[in-house]
Amino acid sequence: MKARQDWDIVIAGAGLAGLSLAAELAEQKFSHLQVLLVEPRKQYLRDRTWSYWALPKALPSRWQSLPAAYWPSWKVSMPEQSVTSKQVVQYASVRADHFYDEALQMIAKATNIHWLHETSITGAAPRAQGIELATSAGQQFSSKLFFDSRPPAPISPNGWVQHFQGWEVETSSPSFEPACLDLMAFEPSKQGLHFLYCLPYSSTRALVESTWISRGMAPTDYEAQLRHALQQRWAITDFSVVFREHGALPLTPKLHAAQPGWIRIGRAGGMLRAATGYAFCATLQQTSSLAASLDMHLKHGGLLHTWQAPAHSHHALDQWMDQVLFRVIERDWLQAPQYFLSLFDKVPELSLIRFLQGQANWQDRLAVMRALPAWPFMRAAVG
Repeated sequence: MKARQDWDIVIAGAGLAGLSLAAELAEQKFSHLQVLLVEPRKQYLRDRTWSYWALPKALPSRWQSLPAAYWPSWKVSMPEQSVTSKQVVQYASVRADHFYDEALQMIAKATNIHWLHETSITGAAPRAQGIELATSAGQQFSSKLFFDSRPPAPISPNGWVQHFQGWEVETSSPSFEPACLDLMAFEPSKQGLHFLYCLPYSSTRALVESTWISRGMAPTDYEAQLRHALQQRWAITDFSVVFREHGALPLTPKLHAAQPGWIRIGRAGGMLRAATGYAFCATLQQTSSLAASLDMHLKHGGLLHTWQAPAHSHHALDQWMDQVLFRVIERDWLQAPQYFLSLFDKVPELSLIRFLQGQANWQDRLAVMRALPAWPFMRAAVG
């Protein structure tokens, strides 16, 4: 790391949000700014998978060429009932290591971006023209702008959480349908909303996840569920696990209030869509818009510490609708899968995709409302 005590920009956490912002700041137009990335990990390995619908402009132009797998069709199902897409928009999936490689290559070209590996930000305090920072290694320095991607808060015992474990499996014989993925294959339960998610990369290779939405981290045996699903749903007994991933996403975290010079990005900035757990596209759009706004501010002679970061969040009505959905499904876990099937069956496909990915218009939201039974949702809305 370059020896200095004052930085123009410090980014806490170099995951999806931190790396994508650093890639923006690696452009020549920001070369006069000294940027520090503070990241706990030492090296970047494959650790997760991000997915999205490939709508026009879903990703900023910088990331349009990311290596991704695509599927023309998907389905949602529960025992004895299913809905299959009409192949209007492709579903896409990006391996984390592919994103890391792309971002790191962009950042490596910039001489103004520096790293602190195996280190985390442990303290931050606003000052007159920036933020005072402390690290786990005992360093102290200041920054005119502080972009914070650290998780917003620990998982609440009573908060809504999407938690999952996934296996990428290789089978000895053709077992999967490569052209169609299982978006939500529901397994009815009284303990929460449980579904299987399967991305078939080929007829013999797929990522299969056991996913739950529940209050807090409800105890669950993911491995037993995955083995049972492979055997019962796909008739697979001979397989090898080539990659494992797991995660726990707080769906309704308490976000910190905005402070001058302290900008929260990624999940810490509310980019996760509560009803779906998707954050990939929203995070890349957020960091792109932040960089564009900062560039405009500097071109007009503005000072770093006087820049006001533009607000970037999911529409307030979408957030409210997500909360109403959670109240309804909690009242009857066994009925909950039927609501999702109703949405995929009755809402025009493009409208539903835009709603799920945070790009909805008013007609899309009305279509979603009309597809759901009035009484339970009205009662939950009033409550």
